Amino acid sequence: MYDCQKFPLGISFDRYEKVRIESFLRKIILIAGIIVFFTSIWVYYLVQSSQEKVMTVGIARWVDDSAYDKNIKGFKEGLALFGYIEGKNIQFIVENPEANKTKQKEIIEGFVDRKVDLIYSLTTPGTIIAKETTNNVPIVFSIVTYPVETGVIDSLDSSGNNLVGTRNYIPVVNQLEMFHEIIPVKKIGFVHRYGEPNSVIQYNKMKSYASEFGIDVVEIAPKTLADASNVISDKIGDVDALYQACDTLIQSGGEKIAIEIAMAHDKPTFSCNKEGVEEGSLFGDVVDFKNIGYLAGEKAALILGGGKPSEIITETQRNDFIAINLVTAQKLGIKIPEHIMEIANEVIR
Repeated sequence: MYDCQKFPLGISFDRYEKVRIESFLRKIILIAGIIVFFTSIWVYYLVQSSQEKVMTVGIARWVDDSAYDKNIKGFKEGLALFGYIEGKNIQFIVENPEANKTKQKEIIEGFVDRKVDLIYSLTTPGTIIAKETTNNVPIVFSIVTYPVETGVIDSLDSSGNNLVGTRNYIPVVNQLEMFHEIIPVKKIGFVHRYGEPNSVIQYNKMKSYASEFGIDVVEIAPKTLADASNVISDKIGDVDALYQACDTLIQSGGEKIAIEIAMAHDKPTFSCNKEGVEEGSLFGDVVDFKNIGYLAGEKAALILGGGKPSEIITETQRNDFIAINLVTAQKLGIKIPEHIMEIANEVIR
């Protein structure tokens, strides 16, 4: 009988079966342990790979300008606040279409082909092209004064598309009221690029508000930077002061031209650009381009972390920024009211 059978080394059948089963179970446990071990290693490296993935952001800057350099620097700093560090887990491809619409379209198409994780677009014309070129890649914009009015987004609260960003917007009435308090004038020359949507809106608003102060607004609208000097010079004798709009002509060198011509005729200028006051404008309730770049960087970080552009609000800088150029004031013999000096964020002496 099997229950009486003896096996080699004096091991009974029952004992043999018990040892065989225990050996089998140990093999199963060993194999399971090996599987768990290698699975753990695989999961660990998968997680590490996910955390260490290098994000790619394509930046279309529109023109070569120091103000745009500051904006892009702020953008990168905003991303860094959320842990996206250049050279570590994020890289940037910076392209300059040099205000050429065809080239801008090619740049955006190139970003799409390279499968960038996000596009950062500067200016209204540049962003409109980016929007028309792709609705799949998230786009963060900046230096767009009127994104709703120009059709970039549906509303500030929800874009309704793949875009979100920051505005270089300051209410025209704020600028006009303070400038009028500093130096009352009868005629203001409004300098902007002919036909640019942002500044056309500004011009119409300026005309509306200026009428309440008894001020006439004279449109001065060069089409290009090349003809800016002639167009401004032809009109400077008809006005008491100049206002430089928030548009691409002004930001790409037109502001400096306007200031030089005005100063040569002993006439003040005011601006919505911080850089304009630094270059010689008398005054500005202005936008700090680095600041709105920083805010744009925050939004980009939220998107790279999984957020949707349509769920993030479009913003302007969160506080007023008053800049005054005392050097210009002294040259023109203008006294800045003390209460305005007290609230100034930057005074150039």
